[in-house]
Formats: sequence, C-alpha cells, structure tokens
Amino acid sequence: MKLYKTLKITSKMICFNIVFLGCVNDNDFSTPTVDCNEPSISVTNTIAQVKDMYTYGGATIIETNVVIEGYVVSSDKSGNIYKTISIQDKPVNPTSAIKISIDETDIYTKYNVGRKIYIKLKGLAVGYSFGSIQIGKAVGTELARIPSLELNNYIVRSCEVAEITPKLVTIDELNENMLEMLIEIENVQFKENELGSSYANVDNTLTVNRVLENFSSDCKLQNEVIVRNSGYADFKNQLLPNGKGSVVAIFSNYYEDYQLYLRGTEDIKFNENRCNYTNALVPTISIKEVKEMYKGNMVEFGVSTDYIIEGFVVSSDEDGNFKERLIIQDAIENPTAGIQILIEQENIFENYGIGDKVFVKLNKLYMNEEHNVFLIGFPKGTNNITKIDEEQVGSFVYNSGENFNIIPKNILVSDTQNSLYKNTLINVLNVQLVENELGSAFAYFSGTNDGTRTLETCNESTKLPVFTSGEANFANELFPDGHGNIVGVLSTSLEVRNISDIQFNSIFEICPVIVPKIMITEVADPKNSVSSRFIELFNAGDTDIDLTGWKLNKYVNGSTTVSNSPIELSGISIPVGGFILIANTEFSEMFSIIPDIESTYISGNGDDVYELVDNTEATIDIFGVIGEDGNGTNWEYLDGQAFRNLDVNEPNSEFTINEWTVSSDATNNLINHQNTPKNAPNDYSPNYR
Repeated sequence: MKLYKTLKITSKMICFNIVFLGCVNDNDFSTPTVDCNEPSISVTNTIAQVKDMYTYGGATIIETNVVIEGYVVSSDKSGNIYKTISIQDKPVNPTSAIKISIDETDIYTKYNVGRKIYIKLKGLAVGYSFGSIQIGKAVGTELARIPSLELNNYIVRSCEVAEITPKLVTIDELNENMLEMLIEIENVQFKENELGSSYANVDNTLTVNRVLENFSSDCKLQNEVIVRNSGYADFKNQLLPNGKGSVVAIFSNYYEDYQLYLRGTEDIKFNENRCNYTNALVPTISIKEVKEMYKGNMVEFGVSTDYIIEGFVVSSDEDGNFKERLIIQDAIENPTAGIQILIEQENIFENYGIGDKVFVKLNKLYMNEEHNVFLIGFPKGTNNITKIDEEQVGSFVYNSGENFNIIPKNILVSDTQNSLYKNTLINVLNVQLVENELGSAFAYFSGTNDGTRTLETCNESTKLPVFTSGEANFANELFPDGHGNIVGVLSTSLEVRNISDIQFNSIFEICPVIVPKIMITEVADPKNSVSSRFIELFNAGDTDIDLTGWKLNKYVNGSTTVSNSPIELSGISIPVGGFILIANTEFSEMFSIIPDIESTYISGNGDDVYELVDNTEATIDIFGVIGEDGNGTNWEYLDGQAFRNLDVNEPNSEFTINEWTVSSDATNNLINHQNTPKNAPNDYSPNYR
C-alpha cells in the first residue's frame, strides 16, 4: 500500500511537470517561475572591475573572495552558442558585460535569459581568448572551461528573472566595451549577394559568416558587421530572410573582427522593404580619377577616405574566361576608363552579370599598374596586387540591381594599343587570324594550358593577341577562320566572354606580307654631355609603320632583365625612309633638334644593351648582347658612338658586330676604333644616314 501511494504521488508530480512545461512557448527564452529562496550573497565587485584584474600574459587566477552579479543575455537553445554564457551588469542600459566559459550544454535550461546570477570568482580565472576577456578555469597559463561538476561551486542562481532590453546601437557605435552585451541594430539587411543562401552550410557542420549591412533612415549605407552562424544551429538550413528590419544578438568578436551571435531566428525582425544600392551608395570618385592617383607605386586607398566608384560590368566568367577577375568601365557607351578587380571567387557572373551597375568601396583596398592595366585588390608584398578573399568580396563590391545594355566601342586593331581602351569593352573591326594560325584552337586541343592567338588587319602592321584560359569551355574549339569583327575586353590582350563575341562572317583575306624594317641605326654616348645621349631608329622598308605597342628596352650592366620603364612608342608612325630620335633631356639644347621622345631612360654609358620589340614582344632589332656587360667587348661604345653600316638595310634580332662601326674612348683593341672619343654636337649626325 505504501508503495502504491508513493508511486501515485510520483506520477502526479510527473504529470504536473509535463503539463507545466508544455505551457512554455518555444520562442520564449525564459523558464517557468517556481518557488525560490533568494541566496544570501554579498557582491564585492563589478564586472568592469573584474575585467580590469586581467594581466597580460596568461590566465589571471582570482585568489580572493571576489563576487560579481549579472544578468544572462545569451541562450544556447538553438545550438548557435556553444558552452558559454554572456552576462551584463544591468537588464537595461548595461555598462559592462563578460563571457563565462563552461563545459556544459543546454545551459539555457538552468541559466535562462534574464536570470540574475552570482559568480564566486575565487579559484576561477580571468583570461584572454580570441581577442576578448573571459571568465573560466585556469589550466596552467591557459583559460579553459569551468567543469560541469564544479558549476554550483561558482555560479549561483538568483530568484530574479528580469526582462532584458537590448541596447540599441548602430554598427558604427560598436566598440569593445559592448562585447557580450545583448544589442539591437535597426535598419539592417543581409547583403544582396547572400540572398538565397542558408544561415550556414547545409552540407556540413562548418561555421559560416554572413554579413549584415546597416543603413540610415534614408537608405544610405553606413557600415556592416558579421553574423556568425554555427553549423550545429537548428536554423542552419533556413534561408536568410529578405527585406530589412532589426536584429537582436549577442555582440562578440574574433580578435579585430566584430561579430554577432543570434540566439535564434526569432531575434530577426525584417518587416520592411530592402534598401536599393543605387540609393544607398553614392559615387565619390570616378574610375578615371582613381587611375590618375597612380604615380608609379602601389596606391593605398586608406581606411576612412570613403572612395566609392561606379562602373558597369563588361567581363563574365560564365564560360570560363576572366577567371577570378571582374572588369568594369565607367559608362555603358564610349567609356573613358575601366579597371580590373581581382576576386578569389568562382562563378562571379552569378552575382555580377554583364551590364550590371556596381559600386566598389575602395577603403582598405590597393591599386597597381601591370602592363598598362590597372588592378584593384589586396596588397601582396610591396608592389603587387592579389585577390580579394571570397568571403570579403561582398563588403567591397555591391550590385545596384540595375542592368544595362553595354555598347562596345568600334575601333581598329591599331587602336588597341591606346591605353584609353584598357579594361573596356571594344569591337575590333575587320580582323582575322594570321594565316599560320588557321585551324588552331582557342587554346590547345588537349589539357588546360592557356593559349594566345593573333589577329591582324591586312592594311595595318599592328597585331592583336587574343588570350583564352585553358579552363574556358571553348578552349579546345577551333578559332573561326573567317574575317570580320570581334568583341572583347581589352587588358594585356583581348579576351572574349564567349564564342558569340566573334562575328567572322566574311571569307578569309590573303594579306600582302608587310615586314617592318625598323632599325637601330645609331647609339650615341657623347663624352662632353651625358644628358645628350640618343638612339636613332630608321625605317628601311617600303611601308609606313605604326609603332603602337612597340617598345625600346634597355639592359644595364649585363642584366638579363629589362630596365624599369622602357620607352613606349605608341602613337608614333615612322614613314618610309624616316627617323625616330629618342634622346635624353639636354639633347635639343645641344643639337638644336627636338627629339620625338625625350627621356632619361636613354642613359647607356658604353656598356648597355638596347632592344627594339614590336607589339607582340618579338625582338625586331638589337644593339649589344643581352646578359653581357659591354666593358671590354667588341661593342663597347664608351664616350663614343655605334653607327649602323650603310650597307645594312635589314633589322637583325641577333646582334652582329660586323653590321656596326664602333668608336670609343676606351683602350680596347676589340672595337673598330679605340681611343676615339666623340663630342656633341659636331661628331654626330642624328636624322641622317
């Protein structure tokens, strides 16, 4: 009978608990009120005072009877917060907060949101973990979790359960003094490129960062902050909500990165329409002005300059070209400038399609020039640009949501050497493959090696290289063998988005062979005027030659590397029998002749090599031997002159001393005329052969 009564009473208690708990709303972080005796505990210190007890270099053990109180604001009910509780000093307008690391799960059932608790710190430690001060248990010099079995020795529940009012802040106002507080941010939305994504990865348990943007009341973009979502959260598979509104979260950090931790999706209230980036972002500087900031060295845009550029997407990696690059220009038609943004991301076209208007925030980014192409990205070393990390792309590049039809600029193949068209969409008229490349694929018939093909126009000497990534889905297809127009983005070469960019609707034309006969005919190093040094070029052919894309390279003191800033010959045409003079800064004063190009690059002092290359980087003519210091050689022209013999009427890509008459002040019996210094102007005859 007694046993029966006991069982009966126990059953009633179980039923009571089931009924009682069944009344709790799943969305309510609180626990039911029960009879409670308030513990008699005296508080000795504030949370802020305890944080000040931390000393740098390891976990600081508390050895005195220090007691603090605080209100729980975190909840691990959803699984997004793991083995920690966050407490703050007041339920409303808190001034300090701290995280407590404990080795227990389902913490919310015992330390529910709003619960006032006391922490007896004697025997515990204050330490630094991942960039914030926390309470835990010292293991050596490290801060560890408080063991579950010891919790009751240190943490005591009060009977008080307060209503917590989140601290209302903007992202700009967030600071380290707010860490672990419950905050609320209004006028926020998830980034455009993240919509359609889930909170975390549906395929694994990895933690994923999403980004919230904060706007002003008139939809001007203010700032952004990371929302960190655990791969174990019960809401990980839910899609990010569209719209705009408010977010309540625990404010935390990972070193310098501020982060928000959701207690559950109930803390997100998005009931407003999203802000449009066209209204949210206002360009503050043009692409052209940005490019003009380059003065020969990598440009750092800084962290608080608020540089914002507007551009229209002209590239696409949908068919495998333009890998990890986004190219934008400043207008949908007749652009004045374009620029390239390096991005560590696949399928860029899904977020930034052709014709999309985008905004780029330049703060924290860098820019450099490579081969007349301007690149934006993260810095690598002292003078190189690398890709923006995939997870950070959306913090710099914003899609306005507007799309336009981009009209490519009609140009001739000779115009492609004009830097004005770099990083813009062009339509090159009346071109075809060079004859020896007919029947070739865009890249190669097998493998994933990149490939370059060459286009020409019959009545022009300029050639146009067309680059194709070996990973493009058309890399192994035949390049069209007709004649016509080609649309593409011009960078160091022309790049097409897909095969439809090529419209070769006419039959292949047999072009007359034009062999440029541009020669180096004089190299001068006057003894009496180092600033009057000059190089003379001569057209020995029967066709005027456009030198667009051509360069004069210099190799100094036996180097095998081209000296910085070679002479660019773009925009110069040399007629049949005509000359080009490239001279140092005092040449015109000495000779009473204005050179075609004036540059201190012409500084060869008798032992340096000069190389003439065309727009395909092929060597056309050369004086000297690359990799050889001219001192003591048969081509040493110290304080003298190297003159091309009059019976030589063809350029030579390999240096041949028999084609030259060399005079030098050097005592060197290998040269034609040793101990024969030359002085300007009387000993030289520029523009004459």
